[in-house]
Amino acid sequence: MQMRTFWMNLGWLVVLVLTFTVPLTLDAYGRLNYFTSLTMWLIPILYLWPTFNMLTANGTGRRRKALLGSVLSIVGLGIVLDFLIGFLTLRFPGCTDPTVAPTGRYLLCLPAVRGSIPIEELLFYAMGPIAMVLAYACLDERWLSKYNPPDDLLNLKLIQISPRIAAVGVAGVVVALILWRINGTFPTYFLFLVAGAVLPAMFLYRSIGSLTNWPAFAVTTLYVILTSVIWEATLAIPRLWWGYKPSGMIGVTIAAWSRGDSIFPVEAAVVWVFASFASVLTYEFAKALTHHPKPTRIALFGVKGS
Repeated sequence: MQMRTFWMNLGWLVVLVLTFTVPLTLDAYGRLNYFTSLTMWLIPILYLWPTFNMLTANGTGRRRKALLGSVLSIVGLGIVLDFLIGFLTLRFPGCTDPTVAPTGRYLLCLPAVRGSIPIEELLFYAMGPIAMVLAYACLDERWLSKYNPPDDLLNLKLIQISPRIAAVGVAGVVVALILWRINGTFPTYFLFLVAGAVLPAMFLYRSIGSLTNWPAFAVTTLYVILTSVIWEATLAIPRLWWGYKPSGMIGVTIAAWSRGDSIFPVEAAVVWVFASFASVLTYEFAKALTHHPKPTRIALFGVKGS
């Protein structure tokens, strides 16, 4: 019992250290590649998943359904980005141009629209969102539970348009069009981020914002940013596991994290904040929807004419 209590209270610290120690050790021995670097997402999942199951064991199952729903939605966005518009924004040297990278850099290259995507990308999109949502859920249920707001759902309409966030979305589209005019290339990645993060927030924030554990979101975002700095900026970009096409970006790069032709666009940094934000909002929305005391249509849109 004492070991279980210790593991619940401080196990996250052990796991956080292991998350970064394992890939850096593999790198020291020349065993680190895109596939083995995914341990940075797998290790937290191996700790957070049983923790989440234990914390929700006596519940009705709504939090587990919410986890599944939110993860699937984020995974879907990732698949769209990679397999449908990835040829406009991303490059994978070992798949799209085998002469650039050594043979065997990726386990397998999968066909995509006007290009190929390594199977490691699919594995990342299967694990990354799970780790993000699990981190928030466990913080919300355990370590920062005192900041968990009450679920006052009786008279709450879940779909409400936020005029301010809608204005931000419109501004984002206008900026994208202006940049298109100035640069001569369309900022596909920027517009994708606006659509992926701002669009859901435009309909969800007014209602779901009052149900969100914002301190838990803040810690989740810090964890995701720390992981991204080590995983992507420190390891992936210098080793050409993937890269970004300048023609699909707004043209602003972070010089300290760029390596020659392998640029680190500002979108690559912003995406981690947007991903955390969208994941948390989606999780809280799914949790509220599965627990709402009223029928689904009324829960979403309220009583007609009200």
